[in-house]
Amino acid sequence: MLPLNLLLAALPLAAAQSLSDLILDTAPSSPRPYIIPHYANAHAVTIGQQLYRFPVTGPSSDYAFTLMSTNAPASSSLGVLPHIHQKHYENFFAFKGRFQLWAQKGDGAQEARLLTQGDYGSVPRNTTHTFQIVDPDTEMIGVISPGGFEDLFYTLGTNFSSATNTPYVPAASNSSSSPPAEVIASLQKFDVYAQLDFEPTRDLVNGSSSTESSWHAIDSTVTPLGEPAQPYFIANNYGPKYLNSRHGAYQIVQPLVTNAQSQDTNYTLSTIIMSRLHAGSADSWKGDGACAFEVLDGSVMIQIGKYPVARLESGDVAFVPKGTEYRYWSERSYAKVLYVSSGEGGLDRRLIEGGKSWAYPTFPTSWKKTEL
Repeated sequence: MLPLNLLLAALPLAAAQSLSDLILDTAPSSPRPYIIPHYANAHAVTIGQQLYRFPVTGPSSDYAFTLMSTNAPASSSLGVLPHIHQKHYENFFAFKGRFQLWAQKGDGAQEARLLTQGDYGSVPRNTTHTFQIVDPDTEMIGVISPGGFEDLFYTLGTNFSSATNTPYVPAASNSSSSPPAEVIASLQKFDVYAQLDFEPTRDLVNGSSSTESSWHAIDSTVTPLGEPAQPYFIANNYGPKYLNSRHGAYQIVQPLVTNAQSQDTNYTLSTIIMSRLHAGSADSWKGDGACAFEVLDGSVMIQIGKYPVARLESGDVAFVPKGTEYRYWSERSYAKVLYVSSGEGGLDRRLIEGGKSWAYPTFPTSWKKTEL
C-alpha cells in the first residue's frame, strides 16, 4: 500500500506511468525517475547503533553522487575513526538532532562545529575528518561525489529492514559504532585512509572551535562559502542567499557548494526555500546532469517525466535522471528542500543566475514577479 503522503494528485487516469512505478523502497540499479519515502529500507545497513540508508546510490545516479542518511542515538565515542578520502568530496547536513564534526585543513589547522538542524559541513578531498552523535535522535544527511561510496557501508554493515520503518534500532549501548583501527586501516580500496594520529579538539565555545568565524552568532554577517579544496561550515540560514520570482513563486536559494568549490567533482548543493505557487502552473526544467530533492520542511509537489504528480513530505527523496523533464511546486505557504545536482546546469545555479542577492531566509510579504 502506498504511503498516504505520496497519494496521487489530480491527473487524468490515462497517465503514461503509474505512481506505484515511481515510488520505490530501494534505489534502482540504473538511472530512472523514482521517489524513496523517508525511512524506507533503501539498501539499509547497520554498523553498531548507526543505521545507514541510501536513497540515491552510485548505480542509480550513473555514479554522479550518493545521497545517504545516518540515524543514530547519542554516543560517548566517535562515530568513525579519523580518516581522509582522496577521490570523494563528502558533505554533512543536519536533518535533526545534533552531531559534532571535525575537519582539518591542508595547513594543519583543525576546525570543529556542533551541528544542529539545518547546519552544514563541507569536507573536500584529502581533509581529515570524523564525527560524533550527541543527541538521542539524530539524523545526518550525507552527499558524496562521485557516487558509489555506499559500497564501503555494504561491506562493513549488516543488512537491515524494518516493518515499522523505525529511524534506528533502540538498544542500551552507547558505545562507538566505528570499526576498530585495524579494520579502518584496511579500507584504502574504498578510498578511506586512516589518520589515527588525529586528536579531535574538545574546546568548543558556542558550538565552534574557531576564533576567526562566528557560529550561530546574533551579530553574524553572511558566512561566505569556503575556498576550493578547504573544509568549511555554514550555520542554518547564515550563508549567501538569492531570491528568484521568475517562475510563479518566490524561491530563495542558499548555495552550500557551487561548481567553484566542487572543482572537478562537478556538482552543486543548495537549499531552496519556496513559497506557494502564485501564478499559473509550475515551469518545467531539464538538467544536464542527474539531480535529487530531499524535503526538509513542508511538502512539495513534483512531476517527473510522464509519471503522475506526487507529494513529497519531510525526508522524502525524489531522483531525476540527466535530461529528464520535471516540474515542482508547493501548495502550502512554505517549503524547504535540500537539492543536489551533477554538472554545471543545475536548477540551483540557474535560479541564482536569474535572481538577485537577498538578505533573508524568508520571502517578501506581497507577490510581485521581479524582472531582473
